Amino acid sequence: MKYILFVIILSLIHALPISAQYQREIDSLKSIIPVNIKDTNQLNALAQLAFYYSFTDSTNAFKYANTVINYSNQFQFRPGIAAALRTKGNYFIIKRTAQKAIPFLNQEATIWQQLKRPKEMAANYTMQGQAFSLLGNFEESAANFDKAESIYKKLNDQKALSVLYHNAGAMFTEKTEPKLALQYLIKSLEIQELLNDTKTIGATQNNIGRLFYQTKNYPKAIEYFKKSIKANVISKDWRNLGIAHVNLANVYVDLNDYPSAINELNESLDFFNRVDFKRGMQVVYNNMGAMNIRQKNYASAVPLLKKALELANQNQSKAGVALIEQNIGLSLAGLNENVEALKWYEKAEQTAIESKADDYSFGEIYNHRSALDSSMGNFHSALIYRSKYMRINEKFMGEKVIKDVNELQTKYETQKKEYTISLLNKSDSIKSLEIANQQLAINQSLFKISEQKLKLADAELQIISDSLLLYEQNKQLLQAKLDSSNREDRIRRLAEQNRIKALEVSKKNNQIVIVLISICFLALAIYFIYKRNKAIQDKLYQQQLLEQQKNAAIEVINAEEKERKRIATDLHDGIGQLMSAAYMNLQALKSELGKNNLFESSLLDKSLTLVNESCKEVRQVSHNMMPNALLLKGLVNAVQEFIGQINQHSLKINLATEGLKDGIPTHIEAVLYRVIQESVQNVIKHANASVLDISISKSTDGIDVMIEDNGIGFNINELTPSNGIGLSNIKSRIQYLEGTVEWNTSKNNGTLVAIFIPLTFASTINRND
Repeated sequence: MKYILFVIILSLIHALPISAQYQREIDSLKSIIPVNIKDTNQLNALAQLAFYYSFTDSTNAFKYANTVINYSNQFQFRPGIAAALRTKGNYFIIKRTAQKAIPFLNQEATIWQQLKRPKEMAANYTMQGQAFSLLGNFEESAANFDKAESIYKKLNDQKALSVLYHNAGAMFTEKTEPKLALQYLIKSLEIQELLNDTKTIGATQNNIGRLFYQTKNYPKAIEYFKKSIKANVISKDWRNLGIAHVNLANVYVDLNDYPSAINELNESLDFFNRVDFKRGMQVVYNNMGAMNIRQKNYASAVPLLKKALELANQNQSKAGVALIEQNIGLSLAGLNENVEALKWYEKAEQTAIESKADDYSFGEIYNHRSALDSSMGNFHSALIYRSKYMRINEKFMGEKVIKDVNELQTKYETQKKEYTISLLNKSDSIKSLEIANQQLAINQSLFKISEQKLKLADAELQIISDSLLLYEQNKQLLQAKLDSSNREDRIRRLAEQNRIKALEVSKKNNQIVIVLISICFLALAIYFIYKRNKAIQDKLYQQQLLEQQKNAAIEVINAEEKERKRIATDLHDGIGQLMSAAYMNLQALKSELGKNNLFESSLLDKSLTLVNESCKEVRQVSHNMMPNALLLKGLVNAVQEFIGQINQHSLKINLATEGLKDGIPTHIEAVLYRVIQESVQNVIKHANASVLDISISKSTDGIDVMIEDNGIGFNINELTPSNGIGLSNIKSRIQYLEGTVEWNTSKNNGTLVAIFIPLTFASTINRND
């Protein structure tokens, strides 16, 4: 019975160990980028920082990308806008949600086309090729790769061509076209070795090994996986090093060398833990489970496979999940739990469809599903799934391909034997002809020698004639040189006289120029001193104006919260107490009436109910205007209390916080609470969502809030003043704090609200507190 191991394929755009490589770049860029961007060079550095964050941190990626867009609009710098769009597109490619990446990449492509920047267009085509490959649209992916290749060849950009060929090879591997995939990967490897690109050679060697593994060429697979391990050790690429160990372990498993396979998997687990690569750890646990399946240790396999499934869910990735579920079904089938096994097979097939898995995954699911249906007596279903498996398997190991190769080999051997016999039969005739030819060649050689002697005599006569002619020419040349020397002496004397006159004129001109330059420098110095003093005054004025605006914002926030607190207190202590007294009086009246006055008693019960509901409504309104949790325990507890009041069966809400141990100023807490409250209400009313994620984090730069749902989304351009009041209120509240708020949404793709409040404003409020 077969089992499923994962073999990991790499795309060069993600080949480097993210948590180590990009963190070094991020730290380096953050150390040189100022708080206030003053020119396009600094803006380009900020755009690069946002792009690096797109691999690791969605909050900072979107925050910096939006900052780049704001400055680009201010500087009228369209390349900055295109770079920010690329960052957002790359984030969704990393998350394997390519349908969200394509709109950003299309907008980026429009800008580069208008600016006529071919190299940037080629990079855009490469990313679009990756996105369409993730969506399973291989024709569109290949078309984009072809466009990028054409541009890079014109530019003679070998490194970019290497990356492009690698990604094309990865795409054809996913498409189960091993021949084309190998061609592109070898072209990529040739360029990498020519450029001595040690950072990417290991990734390409790993993917070539994967192709040999799929076609059962185990010696070649081992050779390339070991080359990949060696290259990744040199470049200290721990992530790809772990991947190469996993793939080498799979070969050893197929060769029944389980001790070697276990050693390789343990090595890979160590490297994956170094870089917190959960996807890799998921593969290791799956493969350990698969090894137990192969040795029929089914009970031991199930916990390992469920650990792999848990890591996949933590990583929020569907990649490889179908094969894990299929392996769990295979284990349960080995334990004769056929009904449960069938459920896992069905779940695996559905996951493979949703995640658009490759043909290899579908083939293994169909193969084992067919075997289970057959053992359960479902022969019709078994035949259907077996047929599906055979169609896929023929792409990798089709009998026709093997037969054609064998026929060509046989024809070659036959032709070789016939040619040898023909040569033997003609050998004697050829020897006779060779002797006659040799005699003829000797006679021809003697005739040629005579001809050469005659030619030599003619050449000697020609040499004597040429020597006499050369003597006459030399005589004439010497006379010409003598005349030329006399003319040169006269020219030198005239040139010297002209040079002396020119020096005198130049001296006078230099004196005039020095006087003029001195006057200009004096005028410039006076002008720059004036401009410098004016700039200092303008700067002081702007600082005073900014301070006044900040103080005004603080006063507005304080006044609003004080008024809310006053109204809440009045409602609770005033109207609330009156309603409570009315309720007690009505209860006393009810006891006076007794049980004989049924009509009056019924009417009084209704009145009591209305008064009681009114009391609750007053308390609820008072609490919403100024929650006690917000006043006493802070923002996080207030949000948790608010979430706790919402029905979690219809909308699951996840709250994540970071860096809030030091607390947040009460003014910011109040504004953020209102904004989160308004956003959650919008999701409940309009989004039709099932999951809502809220994250609140505080860093050295400021406070980030991300609110993301998986609802139906909306077109923000279609909002009218009447139905966009809530969003306008959110925007105005955040602007009071000099923060930014962005809505990234489109129909049927959910909504992401990204809020950022700079640390400078938070610090100002702390001083005023």
